[in-house]
Amino acid sequence: MRRFLLLAIPLLVLTMALFHFVQEMAGTAPDAVRLARGAGITLPGWVMLGTWCLEAMGLTALFLLIYRRESPEGRGGWLAGILTGWIAWVFRGPLLVVAAVGLGGLPAGPWWSLAFSWWILYTVCGVVLAGLSGLLP
Repeated sequence: MRRFLLLAIPLLVLTMALFHFVQEMAGTAPDAVRLARGAGITLPGWVMLGTWCLEAMGLTALFLLIYRRESPEGRGGWLAGILTGWIAWVFRGPLLVVAAVGLGGLPAGPWWSLAFSWWILYTVCGVVLAGLSGLLP
């Protein structure tokens, strides 16, 4: 379990950072001005790193809960990984979009494209966790 945690959390943080790097290089990174009305706010790097660490811990904990419940014998890592990514995405994707657009009165278009990119990210993170599930006892 210790080896899994020591590898999973940094690997997920690296996956999230790499995903955002690729988005910026491809020119598809979210534009804060398009997401909010008026000028956007740019977060400092340490805030982004802290957010990725928190997300990585949450995804790992959710994966372990699903993995143990799904298969007491230790099988079913791929299903647990995909479920983990998609469950996390529901809260970060559509529910956040509905809250931002409905309650904040923000434009819906950019938020839905951002939610789709988060679906890709969380699916990849789930696959990463599934790949590491072989380290679990």
